[in-house]
Amino acid sequence: MADYYTLVTSLPWLPEQMEKCTQLPLSRIALNRRLTLLSAIDQRQLEVAENLYHPALNDIQPDRERVQLWSKQLQELSSLTLQEIIIQRLEVQTVIAALRYRQRSNTSAEHFVGFGRWTEWIRHHWKEPCFALEKQIAPLEHWCELFNHQLTGELQHQLDRYAWQSLLATERNHHFTIETVISFVLRWGIAERRLKSDSDTALTDFQHLSDTLINSSGIQQQLNRLFEDMNR
Repeated sequence: MADYYTLVTSLPWLPEQMEKCTQLPLSRIALNRRLTLLSAIDQRQLEVAENLYHPALNDIQPDRERVQLWSKQLQELSSLTLQEIIIQRLEVQTVIAALRYRQRSNTSAEHFVGFGRWTEWIRHHWKEPCFALEKQIAPLEHWCELFNHQLTGELQHQLDRYAWQSLLATERNHHFTIETVISFVLRWGIAERRLKSDSDTALTDFQHLSDTLINSSGIQQQLNRLFEDMNR
């Protein structure tokens, strides 16, 4: 507890409202210096969380080994709270990917593969505007409207805001813990990306990522087997 207390109190303030974060309060180098206070085990937890939450496009390898690695990495997170944060992120990406996949020609519900508890639900509600998930994801109806009107920049802004508020809630609910630290770093990552590139570019990157996943039949089969087992 004392180590986390020292680290958390050394971290700078990030605004509660994402839009108010107009510059990074410290560089990644400075942030990394503070993170050396973490134990080797906690540093590995942070590495796994960042890799899953903020994947780099050049690290995405849509093959069996990569999918198996994702599954193993989730299990490496000893905190159920951290697992839930990552799963929520991947599930939201699955819903957005489903919207994009459905928009294409020559696609069908049975061929869509995603991550998490809503994948089968999405298939069964394929023709409904928001896959009948409005009650499960409060802002989804608004996201669908933005998507349908091709307002990609605003859509990414709303997705970032949703993630930001979720991470902030975790920070507030976990005081001076590894969950506090990792949630802060993940918020810092959102701020860094937003400040380094405009939102349209960010969404293009995300779309490229989802395309990479969707277009690989091998990854579809493996995701179907690994991730749908998690929903049983």
